[in-house]
Amino acid sequence: MSVRLSIIIPVYKPRADIFDKCIRSLKNQALRDWEAIFVLDGPCPEAKTTIKHNIGTHDYKVLEIPHGGACAARNAGFAEAKGDLLCFFDCDCIIEPGASAMWVEQFDKHPEIGFIYSGYKFIGDKFAIESEPWNPYTLKIRNYISACFPVRRSLYPGWDTSLESLQDWDFWLGVLGKSHELDFAPDKVGRFVPGFAFATAFPDQDSISGRGCGVDVWLSRLDAVKRKHHLTDRDICVSSLEYRADALGLAKLINADFLTVANDKPHRYKTIIQVGFSLGKNVEKHAAMFEEKNVKKVLFWTGDNISEIYHGVSFKQIDAISTLINGMVLQFCEDVEAKKLLTRAGFKAEVLPLPMGSANPLPLPEEKKWAWDISGVYSPMLSAIEQSLPDIPLEQVGPATDLSNYVGLLHFFQDKTVSSTIRRAHMTGRHVVSNVQQPFCGFVDDKWEMEKFITEAVSRVRSLSHYPVSPEAAEYYSPGISKLMGVLR
Repeated sequence: MSVRLSIIIPVYKPRADIFDKCIRSLKNQALRDWEAIFVLDGPCPEAKTTIKHNIGTHDYKVLEIPHGGACAARNAGFAEAKGDLLCFFDCDCIIEPGASAMWVEQFDKHPEIGFIYSGYKFIGDKFAIESEPWNPYTLKIRNYISACFPVRRSLYPGWDTSLESLQDWDFWLGVLGKSHELDFAPDKVGRFVPGFAFATAFPDQDSISGRGCGVDVWLSRLDAVKRKHHLTDRDICVSSLEYRADALGLAKLINADFLTVANDKPHRYKTIIQVGFSLGKNVEKHAAMFEEKNVKKVLFWTGDNISEIYHGVSFKQIDAISTLINGMVLQFCEDVEAKKLLTRAGFKAEVLPLPMGSANPLPLPEEKKWAWDISGVYSPMLSAIEQSLPDIPLEQVGPATDLSNYVGLLHFFQDKTVSSTIRRAHMTGRHVVSNVQQPFCGFVDDKWEMEKFITEAVSRVRSLSHYPVSPEAAEYYSPGISKLMGVLR
């Protein structure tokens, strides 16, 4: 039988009930052309019996090595593997039935990828790790890929037996390093597939994760991997729970780390910059940054935050948060109107748009289509505008949409402040029609009668569709990195 995928399973003092389910889940996969290599990390007659009883007739091998840890067992398993795809699976994990077949299909369809990963669940618990989209920049900051996902044999870097923990991070950094040598494109070598590929036992104090990631040893073990891969220690970390694209873009601009939560682990950052601060469901997570001592704290408010303050937050909560952060957090917002609104709510913010890079006006696309980003109260107006523009397609956009594919942007929100979407549109030279009364925003007043509002919006879209790109708007909204860095010094 051919072998596409070799699944290598280190086995050390397995929990009998979960190990039984692990083997059965592997045996019952949809994929058929695979092999199992069980590596006993020291003698374990009970494990041999469990394997033989549950694996059935499928192709498998059992190796036994002197006890040397999971990394030594994985390396021993690799030496026996035949597949061109390798998966180092744990003996306390239960694979989803279609996961491995999907992996092989993805590798066959996309020869440019070197490994595939997803999220995973915990057995008997609602908690799960969702992981995040592939980005070589963020992998060099902290690991977010489980060791239990498949990689091409050509990219196998070996498992470092000298590391006390964070071996999975070291492994994927090694894969990234080999991808450079073999001419894989770094931004494509990893492929993130949303969802959950397996379930695993929750780590306890005796597991590798439990022993290796305690707060008392975290920094020293992080340092060991960083030194090995020549990774930079940075003084600044940019974080965001809800505005990942903007925060990661800022981190790259100022050569900072990016983490969803900057202080969930021990760190040595001197400055933490948070993009966005919701006073809604995530208020405790957002506010956690402000409890840091001896760290400069910077907050960039977003238009969504301001809208939330005025439409869904109590005065009591606003007073509590403003008291907490005023005087200890440098607060910035997009424009003068945003500052006025925040001042009314009791927050001390200055105008400094979130840096997004240099202006880059691009030629307008041939198709005269427009993007739209509006709040729900303007839906009736948008519907009427669409009916009045049958020859100009209107498409909804999200935070990561490439606005250079559009001629312009329709943007209507009640808080009437410049959003990151408006700035992204201007920085690529795109036109904007909005109820935001700021330069280059093609202002239409939502205080007008509805018929006039719709008529004026339609007129502006039609006229601006024939205008070339606007470099003046791009330069106006292009942020000054130097101003932010001056504030941070």
